[in-house]
Amino acid sequence: MEKRMSLAKYSLCAGATTGLALALISLLDYVPPVSSVVWAVRLIALVSLTMFFTRRFRDRYNDGTLTSGEGFKFTFLMFMYIGIIAAIYSIVSIAAIPSGDMDVVVEAVSEGYADAGIDISADYIEKMMSFVPYFATFFTFLGHLILGAIFGAIYSSSFRRDAAVGNEC
Repeated sequence: MEKRMSLAKYSLCAGATTGLALALISLLDYVPPVSSVVWAVRLIALVSLTMFFTRRFRDRYNDGTLTSGEGFKFTFLMFMYIGIIAAIYSIVSIAAIPSGDMDVVVEAVSEGYADAGIDISADYIEKMMSFVPYFATFFTFLGHLILGAIFGAIYSSSFRRDAAVGNEC
């Protein structure tokens, strides 16, 4: 066993690494041939990296054991840090939208409301669009917390039964 690293510190390292990896994968959204499968690549990377870091923490820093509580706490904290990085990424990606593209979005929304018989000015739509980064940030972070709780519950029960790598029965 290596020097014991605290659960909170290791979850920060694992969450930051996973969050940055997912942000880099998300850049593939801007490559047309592969943008339709990026969500699947992100999901596979998220599950794989979460399993990798949880097992690594269990085997290297926790004497090969991980209680249900520790497993849940580790995974939840890791997803909290992933959520922070994802929220920052969503703010940056929304802010990076060219103004010409925003004009197209405002026009499309205006036409949709006009087709529904609702009269809304373009100024009002632009004002409402200014709130999008805040909502995107909040719901991105909240979604990662919910995923962290779900993954934490699943992983905490499954990793508790796993034997440490290299231990013979």
